[in-house]
Amino acid sequence: MGNGYRAANRDGGTTALVIPDFYILRREPTELDESYPKAHKGWYPIDMLALVGEVTSTNHETDTGPKLRAYAAAGIPIHVLIDRHSKTAHCYTDPVLPGDDPTEAYYGTDKKVDLCSSLPLPAPYPTLDTTPFLHD
Repeated sequence: MGNGYRAANRDGGTTALVIPDFYILRREPTELDESYPKAHKGWYPIDMLALVGEVTSTNHETDTGPKLRAYAAAGIPIHVLIDRHSKTAHCYTDPVLPGDDPTEAYYGTDKKVDLCSSLPLPAPYPTLDTTPFLHD
């Protein structure tokens, strides 16, 4: 937790800077990954991420809009969203970028459960108990 990640477009320009509430790396950081923050003001490359998670709070719109699209545009395979506003949990998979505009990105699949239910995640991840997210 606490690391920031940078998404870039094809020409190397930054499209998004995000700090997930929780994440799972797809690989151990390489020397190149470790040098990336020096060149990009402390941000790691977003392609290191296999799973990201956000828990909404006062930034509900940011978590359910721009950050969701940024993760999809970057091709993050699994995005878990705990939406305390609607009292639901989502497991988004199958990211889609229908062109070059990252603001049009979305996830093709959304498995949704009410908080206090178990949220199934794709293999190899375990089912997520969402009960603790009902409480602040």
